[in-house]
Amino acid sequence: MDQAKQIKLFCLVAFLWIGIFGALSHFFYQWSGYKKLVGILFPANESTWEHLKLAIVPTVLYFLVGSLLIKNPNYMVAFSLILLIPMILIPIIFYTYTAITGHSILLLDILTYYVSILIACLVCGMVLMHNPFPKVISIISGIMFVCIMLCYLLFTLYPPKIFLFRDAVTGGYGLTNSVILDHITS
Repeated sequence: MDQAKQIKLFCLVAFLWIGIFGALSHFFYQWSGYKKLVGILFPANESTWEHLKLAIVPTVLYFLVGSLLIKNPNYMVAFSLILLIPMILIPIIFYTYTAITGHSILLLDILTYYVSILIACLVCGMVLMHNPFPKVISIISGIMFVCIMLCYLLFTLYPPKIFLFRDAVTGGYGLTNSVILDHITS
């Protein structure tokens, strides 16, 4: 298979994997019996931040496996962008449409997720098909990946008390204030 077809297939499978695994991961914390480790990796409440996690773990898993299959000098750049793009687009789209409508609409929330990962996968494909970027761009992308993962872990355990991290149902923050955990402990 030629490289362009391989990249297109890789990005299509990425979209399907992230879309399906991510959507299912919305329930992993509950299904685990509210295990802290699962809450760190997957959404543990109804905040916007926690919903960004729908795209993070599936993307990381896919790209770790993909690194064994695809040898491309732009791989780290594509990897970092496919992580970053949904983290930017989901809040922008969500807060824009809720400012207009005045409330969250489940169908639009779901579409926001899929549109964000679709755009991320398209950008990923363009980056992988692009001529090799300078090595410094890959280094910056690697640093960006580490920063994203550090924020992902730290903000899950120690969420800032701002709107992005506020559970829309309970008004709480982080793992100890998840909707289900509040119901269990009360």
